[in-house]
Amino acid sequence: MLWIRFGAFGDVLQAAAAARMFKKKYPGVRLTFLARPEYAGILRVQPYIDDLLLWDTRKRLGDFFKVLKETRQMGFDWLFSLHRDGLAALVSLFSRAHRRFGYNQYLQFCYDTTHWERLDALGVDFKNRDEAAIFVAQEDCEAARSMLSGLPRKKIFAVIGASKPQKFWPVRHWIEFLDLLTAEGWGVVLNGHGESEVRIAEEIGGALRVRGSILNLAGRLPFPLMAAVAKACDVAVGNDTGPLHLAALTGTPTLGFFGVTDAHAMDYRMPWFRQVKVTCPQAGCHDYSCPADCLTNITPEKALQAFKGRGPPL
Repeated sequence: MLWIRFGAFGDVLQAAAAARMFKKKYPGVRLTFLARPEYAGILRVQPYIDDLLLWDTRKRLGDFFKVLKETRQMGFDWLFSLHRDGLAALVSLFSRAHRRFGYNQYLQFCYDTTHWERLDALGVDFKNRDEAAIFVAQEDCEAARSMLSGLPRKKIFAVIGASKPQKFWPVRHWIEFLDLLTAEGWGVVLNGHGESEVRIAEEIGGALRVRGSILNLAGRLPFPLMAAVAKACDVAVGNDTGPLHLAALTGTPTLGFFGVTDAHAMDYRMPWFRQVKVTCPQAGCHDYSCPADCLTNITPEKALQAFKGRGPPL
């Protein structure tokens, strides 16, 4: 079987979790995952993924025929695409896989039917997230424990970044929220990815008063080690972004801040997950052109109530 999800990080992780549910139902299937190279490290350590095919779709579009040759040589019986773009549809069409399932608004003829219809027919609850789906290598667990050894016993994995400006919880809110928690004895791991998030982490870390309780790892963690660090923490808190998916899928109790997106729609369906939503009547609109900074509506006090489980059901 060929299982396709090129990117982005959170979507790749959720596609991997769906693949795990398929392998639980049909353990005899040999599953190959097709993704971009930056996700190879985290996918390679997942025990339910047997092989990887890698293609940098953003930089090497000319490799289409190379990837197609590999898929034909591997002789797939079934293909499931959880990526809705045209490239995935074209790979499906020319793959010579005997049965092909996926969705594309304009190229649906590339598939026999949608992936969700076929998975439903096979009895695969591919949205189920009732147990951890992202696993961590032992060596990464040991490295994470060593990195966090100087922090207090209780640790928070703080996901301060996001892929869109509308998903960022304000820096001033982060500072006030984490100040309150470090004063209560919590240690904080600041996690971010990319130059802008490194700068934000430095700003937050520099403003917190209990300096010995902060470990700034923004920009320093490859994805497999990031998963191990998240798993080693007692709770993860943050914006709707790939590392929050990662933390939740490792089984770490997770609290997310949501405005333009909705937790359930984004597949945060774990029993250990809680969301704090903005009060905007259009919450979950996915309108990234909206000028409203709606996440300012989630105050540090409201976040702290949810963190401590004293808020309303979320």
